[in-house]
Amino acid sequence: MDNLSKLKRIQTRSVPTVNGQSLVVKSPLSREQVFPLVIKPRYKGVDLADWVKKNRSEFDADLLKYGGVLLRGFDIQSLEDFGRFVGIFDTAPLPYMFRSSPRHELKEEVKHVYNSTVYPKEEKINLHNESSYSRSWGMKILFCCLQVAEEGGETPIADSRKILADIPSALVQKFRDKGVLYRRKLIKGLGMSWQEVFQTTDRRIVEDVCYENDIRYTFISEDHLEIEWNKKAVYTHPQSNEETWFNHVFFFNKYSRYEELGIRPGDPLPADLIHTDTLFGDGTDIIMEEYLQLKQAYDKNTISFLYEKGDIIFLDNMLAAHGRSSYKGSRLIATAIIEPAGDK
Repeated sequence: MDNLSKLKRIQTRSVPTVNGQSLVVKSPLSREQVFPLVIKPRYKGVDLADWVKKNRSEFDADLLKYGGVLLRGFDIQSLEDFGRFVGIFDTAPLPYMFRSSPRHELKEEVKHVYNSTVYPKEEKINLHNESSYSRSWGMKILFCCLQVAEEGGETPIADSRKILADIPSALVQKFRDKGVLYRRKLIKGLGMSWQEVFQTTDRRIVEDVCYENDIRYTFISEDHLEIEWNKKAVYTHPQSNEETWFNHVFFFNKYSRYEELGIRPGDPLPADLIHTDTLFGDGTDIIMEEYLQLKQAYDKNTISFLYEKGDIIFLDNMLAAHGRSSYKGSRLIATAIIEPAGDK
């Protein structure tokens, strides 16, 4: 009996090997780059969901060590295939609340699996850790490539532990001492409205959410809400006990908007074009030099690779940041966020 025939017979059993060999092969992304860990099937027909269920401790240990795993070659062809894989984990996919970017569920029957951020394809999205600005977030985030872009469209990633190590120590200490202050202007017709961010049209619900999460808020008008809140910038991972750069300081900072619009930092920028900003926790400005030091740490540690259809990028959200490259043509990346965590 050949190996493929044996594999077909054992796929639904608890046997993790064929002829003493694991059903998967693990390797670094390249000779120079060990992040993310790449896991591929050793034989055609290995069922990804089945393999992870039977080897969950091993899979979790790899994810914790490397921060990110690229699952490639497992014949993930559809949203339903991806939804089935997401469904094996300990918690249902989380709804996308207190939003920082537009998204929608791809199919009503596949709950809490979204398209990746709706954003002009000509623009890139800076690296960030999902919902790190919020009081609550998901510990894991998954991206599944269902349609490869004609050109570009990568999901660049970076190890947040290495980002922290490459930020000048004096700047890190400043954030340790002061934390970070987030500010957002939510104006209908200019960026995201408060109705979309909070997923409600009821101001009372917004006020309750702000009160529960220690967010200061001011309704300037019915369609204009301004909010601000304080958080830490450096976190300790609850499983590995490693310190990690876990925040939206770089992503939400006003200087990222300058770069996005191609405006030099010294030039004037109308206030209505700045919808988000980050400051030190005491309200003092993060100056351009400090912003560029953060940018350099991200750039130094960014890893990018072309998608193949069916790829799943599986990240520990506290250990790995992600972004999006610009692209041409059509592109469909499904995403899910699982395992709730938070400050409370």
